[in-house]
Amino acid sequence: MLFCGLDVGTTGVKAVVFDEKGNQIAGAYRAYEINVASGGTRLLRAEELWNKTLEAFAEAAAGTGGRLEAVCADSFGEAFTALDAKGEIICDPMLFTDRWGEREYAGAEKKTSPGEIARICGLPLSPSYSLSKVLYLKEERPDIYGRIDKILLIQDFVNYMLSGNTAADYSTACRTMFFDVRNCCWSGELMAKFGLEKRHFSAPAPMGTVVGELRPELARLLGTAGKVKVVTGGHDQPVNAIGAGLRKGYAVNSMGTSECITPLIGGMLPENFTAENHIPSEPLWEKGRYCCLAYNPSSGLLIQWFLKTFTDEEELPYARFDQKLPGPTRIMIQPYLMGSGTPYMDAQARFAMTGIDFGTTRYDIYRAVLEGLCLDQKLNLAVLAEQKVMADHLIAVGGGSKSRAWLEIKADILQIPVSTLTVQEAGALGCAALCAAACGAYSSIEEAAGNMSRIKDTIEPNPKHREFYGEKFELYRRLHDHVKEESAFAAGFSSTQEG
Repeated sequence: MLFCGLDVGTTGVKAVVFDEKGNQIAGAYRAYEINVASGGTRLLRAEELWNKTLEAFAEAAAGTGGRLEAVCADSFGEAFTALDAKGEIICDPMLFTDRWGEREYAGAEKKTSPGEIARICGLPLSPSYSLSKVLYLKEERPDIYGRIDKILLIQDFVNYMLSGNTAADYSTACRTMFFDVRNCCWSGELMAKFGLEKRHFSAPAPMGTVVGELRPELARLLGTAGKVKVVTGGHDQPVNAIGAGLRKGYAVNSMGTSECITPLIGGMLPENFTAENHIPSEPLWEKGRYCCLAYNPSSGLLIQWFLKTFTDEEELPYARFDQKLPGPTRIMIQPYLMGSGTPYMDAQARFAMTGIDFGTTRYDIYRAVLEGLCLDQKLNLAVLAEQKVMADHLIAVGGGSKSRAWLEIKADILQIPVSTLTVQEAGALGCAALCAAACGAYSSIEEAAGNMSRIKDTIEPNPKHREFYGEKFELYRRLHDHVKEESAFAAGFSSTQEG
């Protein structure tokens, strides 16, 4: 059996074909543009996203000899597109960093509370979720809202374009901030409060559900020999966890533009913990099973910014900087560019650096940046440990996992082993595992993940660095409070400003 995983990200899509043993058969990638405008608008074009997804899918499928059994997509969360009654796209996806909807969110916030949202949705209150953007359309763009027949989250949109059928999987539906994660259904209570219409949203379904078959015209275009099943995927981070094998005691660490650690948890995190630390509980493929997300949105983005700023080279010299790294540094970095992730969720947090002297080189600063990113993840793991959520071993995936130097620093700071996989595209592999379980190649998603995902290499922590990094971490824990006012000033805010 051959299965295609579509990993639909914010800047591009990867289509990768695997067999039932997890061997990669073929793959393709297509990039698309984020449209940035004044006022903080950040949009994708739904038509472009679909066309690029289809191009990548077609290229990957060409290597299967027509023997494709199923296709499944994962996607980034929150964003959606809207269709009218004719199936025409009438609204492009607004990314979670888009500023539209902030005013409408402020109004919705008065109708609820952090405790209620944590209890029902497993989320912290935030304008980044889908709710603010839906309310923006309703209140500011009635010309669009009045024509809406379907509001489709990105994974659901891709499934619709593939099969003509819709289904909102639990994990992406969770990212709307009006989904009941305990009962895995749209929250009538919250929809009534916010004035939303349930008819606009697809019926919820777990990951790994067969929602239909590839449209005949697409099957002809791709040259598939039989009927190709279309299977629901999910939010990219929990699908990464599936691709990493779902091993007990392990947590997947996705190292891309942003960085996320996704431990599996036995039940929802307490409401007050989620409200205070902004770490969500996200449903998986069946009721009562969850993961949580601890993340920094500036990870790979920060590395890219550093190299562009400190070199004049067109090709960013990742390898050279990795090779010239000094030993552990006493430079302290707050590793945020435009706001922090968990546990602070401070939109005003900015990059900060202390400890520079005349002898400091750019390679020292580069290592300090890597250390800062790892200390930030250690902070998140320390916060989760308060709830007895432990990660004894990390599996690193994504572009950052190609840097052995970064992984060695991560293992030393966290003082736990860090492994990589034989297949780097964990999201696409997780989608293939969902296909394999849905098609009967394995009896469960857990069995599929365990058999299709294999560890390639493991880096053990260096015990010589335990004491040094333990001391540095205790200082790092206090850094955010120390530079909070300076960050707010740099972001254009001050304690004397109104609003």
